[in-house]
This record gives sequence, C-alpha cells and structure tokens, in this order.
Amino acid sequence: MKTTIEISDDLLLRAKQEALARNTTLKAIVEEALRRALRPVPEAVPALRTVTWGASGRGARLLDAKTVRSALAREREGPQDDEYWRKRFGFVPSGPSRR
Repeated sequence: MKTTIEISDDLLLRAKQEALARNTTLKAIVEEALRRALRPVPEAVPALRTVTWGASGRGARLLDAKTVRSALAREREGPQDDEYWRKRFGFVPSGPSRR
C-alpha cells in the first residue's frame, strides 16, 4: 500500500544514509523501524531475586559495619605471622605492609 507521511529532513537523510550503508532500501528501513516500534510490549518484568545470607534464626550473629571494615582491612594487609608466610609461600615478604 502506498501512503504519504511527513518526516523531518534530518531523519529522512539519516534513514537514507542507513539504507545505503546496509545496502537496502528506504522502504525496508522504514518497515523495520515500524515493526520494532509496534511489537508487543511485555506485560511485566519478572521479579529479580536477591540471594542473601543472614541470621535467619539459625544462630548466626549479625556483623556491624565497624567489624566488617576491620576484617576487610586485616584481609588486605595479609597475615602478620612470619610462620604462616614460610609454610604457605616459602618466604617472608618485606615491605611497608609488614609490621
């Protein structure tokens, strides 16, 4: 079916350039855009499930922010026990992070 529509000059120019780049016709570009715009929209997006590990009544203790930060700081620094380093890696590292 033939019809007449008004399209802004810059949009028409871009559509023609895209048709040339894809080695297709302006008609195909317009039809593809209309199909994409008119396809069914999903009714609802499925709920996102978030997995958490918490106390949930099993006797686990909740950690406050200060405890978590100090544990992370200790983890970043690594063990300060020389024997740990000898057993695990065969040497004791030196440097500013060692006390």
